[in-house]
Amino acid sequence: MGDKIWIDGKRVEEDAARIEGAAAYLRQAPLNPQDMRTTIPANAGSKAAYVDSQERIYQLGILLDQEVKNIRGLGAAFIEFDEMLGRLMDKMH
Repeated sequence: MGDKIWIDGKRVEEDAARIEGAAAYLRQAPLNPQDMRTTIPANAGSKAAYVDSQERIYQLGILLDQEVKNIRGLGAAFIEFDEMLGRLMDKMH
């Protein structure tokens, strides 16, 4: 049975690297100092919404980083399980 499970470790790493690359783009971008000066009340609301959206983007980046760790860990766990199962099958034969 152990010889029927095949883990494509290279593919797992490629997928993790793709997600990691996407997460690198999800970083906060603060407003320029000139954008912080305004006398129009509506601009204050839009600035607050922008800051909130930037915080959510940042949090999404953190979550994606965690998913990368999970994918790599799961790939390693499957490989370990496959190896243990293969040893068990060898002992049974």
